[in-house]
Amino acid sequence: MKPKSTWILIADGKEARILEALGDGRGYHEHTVRGGHRLPSGVETAPPHRPIDERPSGTRALEALFARQLGAMLASYLRNNAFDRLVLVAPAAMLGELRKMLSPAVREKIIVEIEKDLTGIPSNEISRYLDDVVAL
Repeated sequence: MKPKSTWILIADGKEARILEALGDGRGYHEHTVRGGHRLPSGVETAPPHRPIDERPSGTRALEALFARQLGAMLASYLRNNAFDRLVLVAPAAMLGELRKMLSPAVREKIIVEIEKDLTGIPSNEISRYLDDVVAL
């Protein structure tokens, strides 16, 4: 029997990455995200600690577009049975955008949401933040 695959989407308003919990104490594997899934360079977004309604409308629109792209990407991977469970890790504003953009099938796979910005944490240090949530 194939072990269940748990993917962790770590995102903020301008970049994202996917880690897979490998199980058996082996840590995480970072997947290459198609298209890089980053906003174009030179596009500035408001700091994540600012409430979404205080961000410039252009920034909100770009973050919504980014969330839509991530939602479509996850739906595509799910159709190909790439993961069984999903953990979302993002600041509050981005979590809200992601929730709106995920298909019902992807939402069914979510086992936990973590309201935190971990985009700057290296993969080899991420276990400190996720080990209590994602069984290895």
